[in-house]
Amino acid sequence: MKNTNAYIFPLLSIVFWSGNYVLGRITLNQGMDPYTMSFLRWLLACAFLLPFTYKAILRERQIIKDRLPLLILMGGLGVCNYNLFLYIALTTTTVTNAVLLNSLMPILIMLVARILLGSRTSPLQNLGIAISTIGAAVIVSRGSIDTLLHLTITHGDMWVIAAVSSWALYSVLLSKRPKAMSLYAFFSVTAIIGTLIQAPIYLAFGAHSVAELTANNWLVLLYMASFASIAAFICWNKGIEKIGPASAGHFIHLMPIFSVALSIPLLGETLETFHLLGVIFILSGILTATVLNNRIQRIQN
Repeated sequence: MKNTNAYIFPLLSIVFWSGNYVLGRITLNQGMDPYTMSFLRWLLACAFLLPFTYKAILRERQIIKDRLPLLILMGGLGVCNYNLFLYIALTTTTVTNAVLLNSLMPILIMLVARILLGSRTSPLQNLGIAISTIGAAVIVSRGSIDTLLHLTITHGDMWVIAAVSSWALYSVLLSKRPKAMSLYAFFSVTAIIGTLIQAPIYLAFGAHSVAELTANNWLVLLYMASFASIAAFICWNKGIEKIGPASAGHFIHLMPIFSVALSIPLLGETLETFHLLGVIFILSGILTATVLNNRIQRIQN
């Protein structure tokens, strides 16, 4: 029997990531642009990481050199694209919509794994994908068939879908991570690469210089760098180590609950009927593709 204290690790990760959504929207509402926010968040995270991981990076420099194309791709997808696209999305969509669409992540990972790795999906998994897709369509269309037919969805929702798609591709490519490379060196190198990719984007589109940031802006960035980036990563991997990836994966489904619970009092967002309907479809699809599918397979075996 697993130690119940181990479940605190993935739970903390979800809390930290949920706070990132809400604080990101608040700070964007106050005038900071998404390019500045994403770049400075990861620049600070790299500054915090390097004193602890530089020795591992130096030891593993030959592996890094040999697998640099893959590391560049993963830094671009997981650090640059996912975070930057999400912050761009939050300028025009609500936290509620963003986190509910983020619930598609397990399904998209399954689809990408099938396309890239040839991972086969069962009939129940295919059904789950279809059900979750309906849920996403309900949220994106605001529950309006007319909106769905005429594709009048917000740019923010499309940026969320692009962000989640990037993370799904990143997650599948994790199976290609060099086995001889330590996890913390890998995280540090991809964080550095993702930050370097964002640097010219920040210089071209960022509307704020460091001197213009307020004390509140810096506090939010410190939270994002230390908790939403480093602490969440460490807790998530510690949780997987203690309870396994299958059990830890289910905690992703708690993110909409925490994020929406924070966004209603802090941002004044409202929970609409189409949100509830959409999340019912998304969670039903995920449960069909995971829990129900696994139980049926155990019975058949």
